[in-house]
Amino acid sequence: MATVLAQLSPDQQLELAVRVKTPAGLAQTFATYVGQFPDRADFDALARQTHELYAVQSDDHAYAFRTRLDRRLYDRYHETVVWEVQSIPELQAA
Repeated sequence: MATVLAQLSPDQQLELAVRVKTPAGLAQTFATYVGQFPDRADFDALARQTHELYAVQSDDHAYAFRTRLDRRLYDRYHETVVWEVQSIPELQAA
């Protein structure tokens, strides 16, 4: 028998996680699984998406998630998240 969570899309699962977990708790979970992403850019994109979802709730929640995640990553000897994405000129010309 499938669980309710398995019936939700990944975006819906993330929205649910943001609703039920504190920013500090979700930041800790993210930091725990940073090594599970073969492409760090995918991890950073997911972190940015989560930050945006928290920002809808509260700027304080978004700030707490961002600072806690960066701190946890730093403590685990990982680079912090690339929060600001700049456009690539080659892609704009295409």
